[in-house]
Amino acid sequence: MEKIKYRDLIMQYLTALEPDQTITTEQVAQYVAERLLLDAAMVKKTVNVNMARLEKEGQIMRLTKGIYCRRVKTAFGYYTPDKETLFCKQLLRKENEIIGYETGLSALNRIGLVSQMPKRRCIATNLHTKRIPEGMQIEIRKPPIVVNSGNFRYLQILDAIRELDMAPVDTAKPIDVVRATVEEFTLKTEMLILMARKYYGQKTLLRTIDILLEGSYETARG
Repeated sequence: MEKIKYRDLIMQYLTALEPDQTITTEQVAQYVAERLLLDAAMVKKTVNVNMARLEKEGQIMRLTKGIYCRRVKTAFGYYTPDKETLFCKQLLRKENEIIGYETGLSALNRIGLVSQMPKRRCIATNLHTKRIPEGMQIEIRKPPIVVNSGNFRYLQILDAIRELDMAPVDTAKPIDVVRATVEEFTLKTEMLILMARKYYGQKTLLRTIDILLEGSYETARG
């Protein structure tokens, strides 16, 4: 009777999720434990067994150890969200909390500084020690500081400024692109300069001041 109850609770949790949400056994165990008024550690083993059974039945798909996604039944068969997209989401958010941001060439491409579409998507994340599943075109970097909702946009822009000289920037006016992005994200100039001073090298700090205060960066770069 207990196993049926566990399964019912797990299915209740899974069906409440959006199709493109990642599912971790830790979150499922926490949900089940709260409903049964038990400690999460006590129910985790049984939850793992049930998750493995649901995977065998084809209701969920394993992305990597302890991480799954739903297989959604449609009129045309089962729909499974893209594995890499789901894995990236896990690196970027933990429930409603932001824990990472896109950086490197893939971020420069999205911002409009680089036209080249990189093979790998680069993520700076608090989960920088996480193992990337084999075959996924994802690169994980350690952020300068712990990422949160209040700083991730600042870090993303400062990473871009730091990489301007090293990346194959091919837009006509990179400084204008950086400034437009700063304006789009409604970032504060003084905060960008402060963070550059605290968490980045001297070169990045000077470039940041130069770009934001309309200095002679383009002349210096040439």
